[in-house]
Amino acid sequence: MAPAPEQRAVTPRGWCPSLFEPMRAEDGWLTRIKPPRGQITALQARAIAAAAPAGIELTQRGNLQLRGFAEAGLAPFALAMQAAGLASGEAGIERRRNIIAPPLLGHDLGIAPNAAAWLEALEAVLADDALAALPGKFGLALDAGGALPLHGVAADITLRLDAGGAASLHIPGAMARGAAPGHVATLIRAFLAVPGARRMRDATAALGAAALIRAAGLRPEPPMPEPPAPRAIGLLPGATGFGLPFGQMGGDELRHLASLAERAGPGALCITPWRAILLPGPSDPGLLSAEAGRFITDPGDPRMLIRACPGSAGCASGGADTRAAAAILARHPRPPGLLHLSGCAKGCAHPGPAALVLVAQPDGRYALVRDGRAGDAPARRNLSLAEAAAELER
Repeated sequence: MAPAPEQRAVTPRGWCPSLFEPMRAEDGWLTRIKPPRGQITALQARAIAAAAPAGIELTQRGNLQLRGFAEAGLAPFALAMQAAGLASGEAGIERRRNIIAPPLLGHDLGIAPNAAAWLEALEAVLADDALAALPGKFGLALDAGGALPLHGVAADITLRLDAGGAASLHIPGAMARGAAPGHVATLIRAFLAVPGARRMRDATAALGAAALIRAAGLRPEPPMPEPPAPRAIGLLPGATGFGLPFGQMGGDELRHLASLAERAGPGALCITPWRAILLPGPSDPGLLSAEAGRFITDPGDPRMLIRACPGSAGCASGGADTRAAAAILARHPRPPGLLHLSGCAKGCAHPGPAALVLVAQPDGRYALVRDGRAGDAPARRNLSLAEAAAELER
């Protein structure tokens, strides 16, 4: 059973919220929906849109994060989402249910044939109460190929299926072939035995990646190079992709996408980890053209290479309104690569490295990091937004 409202745990700052464990933010409470198989129906989309009090964000895990709840609205919303088939009834399972699925699973014939079975097996692994201590940010990814392989997607454990369905297991610093779901379960138990580890990179730093792979019962190999992320915007094989500026939309946009999904064919909305929503069905250039003013429909749009948290508009830690700054900087020329605007040094919107990072200082000015993370030592400090824009052009 889900916890009663008065028993609901509150996720501490710095942790990922879940449906039954929301987090207080500057603009109200925020909570997350983790769509099963990474997809929602048009009916579910309308239910989410109707209940959303403010903005809806796409996360890097392919989740929907809803902001602006009053505390009294959290329990009814959680129960409604559970009734809609969008959540487990157990708070602990819902917290651990962090799996990035192939975005077009069930719609792309190029996806490995055993992908659905693998996804069910991984869900069963994470549902085991023996893993109750698993941190809320710990996540898995299942890359099954097809038109949109999960390249460039960060996860603690990634399973990659080849065209024949054989699986390789990847963690930071090592990989292994011939993986089965039992190996994943054993690896997670080995991770949990590492004192103080919150993410897999903590465990690999403590024990070594090869030792953890061996603890799972597999033979370690050097990691393979990570290919670039695929293009998830525009006309795709068997789908049309719509990008969201800085990963956010309102309820009206989600309702509109639900209507488009029904027009496109199966009425499904596939949530990706790339700030884009896919509508399976025959590609329609006319539809894409008609929606260019509402969504990002050009894969070359500079906003798709910007990551920005809400900043001071939604977080007490934010030193500046980073999304407003991102909208301004999107119109300025800058070198190729990802630009990350972070409201503070935590770097929640993009924990990985970026070519350029602007970190808001408490006084509203910015520090600049090149080829690093938000928490790295900056190359410049105390920049106004205009000075930062000029610095990005160099």
